Amino acid sequence: MSFIEIRDLIKIYRPKESNLRVPALRGVELNIEQGEFLSIIGPSGSGKTTLLLMLAGMAEPSAGYLRVGDFRLDQYSETDRSIYRRYSVGTLWQIPNRNLIWEISALENVEIPLRLLGIPRERRIREAKDLLREVGMDHRMNHKPRQLSGGEVQRVGLACALAHKPILLLADEPTGELDSKTAGELLKYFKHLNESYGITAVMVTHDFDVAKATDRIIQIVDGRISGFSQTKNLKTISDMHQVYLDRYGSLQLPRHIIEKLEVQQKINIKEEDGKIILSQNDDFTPSKKMKNQK
Repeated sequence: MSFIEIRDLIKIYRPKESNLRVPALRGVELNIEQGEFLSIIGPSGSGKTTLLLMLAGMAEPSAGYLRVGDFRLDQYSETDRSIYRRYSVGTLWQIPNRNLIWEISALENVEIPLRLLGIPRERRIREAKDLLREVGMDHRMNHKPRQLSGGEVQRVGLACALAHKPILLLADEPTGELDSKTAGELLKYFKHLNESYGITAVMVTHDFDVAKATDRIIQIVDGRISGFSQTKNLKTISDMHQVYLDRYGSLQLPRHIIEKLEVQQKINIKEEDGKIILSQNDDFTPSKKMKNQK
């Protein structure tokens, strides 16, 4: 059984200022294994951050099935989700102000989640120092965030996210404010902690190069999973040719495939030699090589 299981997950936003319904997720189907480091990639407005908020227990599903470990988030009340967030989820956000309190030291920031759990002072200081050492920040633990570089701030934020030993680590564009070299350093620590703690980690990004640092890439377009692949098999996003087929027989093609097709036109489908072949050719026969064979 997968650690995270998502089935037909739907999220519809209803803005207070209008009667419109805005679909953000349109029936997402996804499994994530224990200890996996996965990235969700997609353009702005694709639904990737909404999916992350669902996993964090910060947004309520409109419909569908969502399980993280033993937690059925689709059945939880706001109170239940609040308890789940406190004890089971670590988060790292793009904006540093969401990760740290600016007026206290790095060490004190990492202590806060431990203090909320009622851990005695001596133990929480020891554990906070150990975490800062893990992210290469033991020499800066007494500095306040404003005295640190952008990359150092995010590393302290990563330590904070792991302080209470969550079962799930979530990151929303954690390298978005960093240059490529600093981003690479952060991802190195991210990968190290994922492996050494055995924690399941999900990162949202729009940057393919950042996503390649993870084990697997999931592409989301228009609120649906449109493709996925192990990163070791990818050189560019166009190399992604695996898609999900849901229980209703629906699938979302990867964006680079859709761009080559005439949309809102008929698609021919054929079973041949154990393969399913899609084509937009009118003259569709098994023996003819098709221009747009998928």
